[in-house]
Amino acid sequence: MTISVCVVGAGIIGLSTALQILQNNSDLRYDVTIIAENWGRHTTSDAAGAILRPSSVRNLPIHLQKPWFNKTIDWIGQLSQENPGLAGIHRIQLLHFFEQNRPEPHWKEWILGFRKVTDLEKSLACRKSTINGWCLSTFCIDTTKYMAWLTTRIQDLGGRFQQRKLTSLNQLSAYDIIVNCSGIGAYSLVPDPSVTPVRGQILRVKAPWLFHSCVFEYGEKLSYVFPRSSSVVLGGTYQVGNWNMNINKNDSKQILEDCCKLIPSLKNAEIIEEVVGLRPLRPSIRLEIEKRNIDQKDIKIVHNYGHGGGGYSFHWGCAIEAYKLVEQLSSESGLISTL
Repeated sequence: MTISVCVVGAGIIGLSTALQILQNNSDLRYDVTIIAENWGRHTTSDAAGAILRPSSVRNLPIHLQKPWFNKTIDWIGQLSQENPGLAGIHRIQLLHFFEQNRPEPHWKEWILGFRKVTDLEKSLACRKSTINGWCLSTFCIDTTKYMAWLTTRIQDLGGRFQQRKLTSLNQLSAYDIIVNCSGIGAYSLVPDPSVTPVRGQILRVKAPWLFHSCVFEYGEKLSYVFPRSSSVVLGGTYQVGNWNMNINKNDSKQILEDCCKLIPSLKNAEIIEEVVGLRPLRPSIRLEIEKRNIDQKDIKIVHNYGHGGGGYSFHWGCAIEAYKLVEQLSSESGLISTL
């Protein structure tokens, strides 16, 4: 018996969840289709900074935060050894500077080589108010390459893709199990009014002389500079409640000015492109089962959305948990294949 599974959403959460299901599908009991309106470069996931660090999700208990992050780091670390260039994975040293003294984070033991920045490293931030900071060893993901790699891997394992605009999850009642990874789309598809957009705009520039990945917090602003193989990401904005997907030239100007104050050589960088995405903010990540009855038919849903700015940092750990819930639904419903 084949169990039909529809994964809604083709961002980092949808692709990783679909791949997790397919990688555990040696007996071919799951027939997996990914449905999304937007793909690849047109998703919020493509616009992400994609530095792995466990500090970007609201109200996530440590007993969930730690395993989800560690499983993600383990997966990305494995890829960095097997397919680093193809999958767009880079191990980096991240320098995080800030103006106020603050206690060391609870997650410092989860990160390889966590330490305070040195005085020499502080001098990299050309700002006199920089008084403290952390350095950590982690991974930076080239979002375009990684999502393309995930897509190819899914196709190789038999997953199918369908471009389609949905207005409700109820439209998918023909599938045995729906896995909702719709991100900001959950606001209307579930519907879930607790989902709030946080608009992010970034610049991709040519600055091959930069090697340090840096985050700068000063006042209420946060700026970041993340070198990748073919470009450098400059950010960014964090505009809660803003649904506007159009490029804002004032935002671009401000991002560049702020980053140039911190790293003056960026004034010589050529702008390659400007990108906008909407982070799916929620009071907490929703990773659970929901059962509905529509037109006298039971609909089984696994929700996996609401990651805010932490999608990349937790994507593989959440994908593993979502797969476990798919298995649970299959077992409860008597759908387990006997092949």
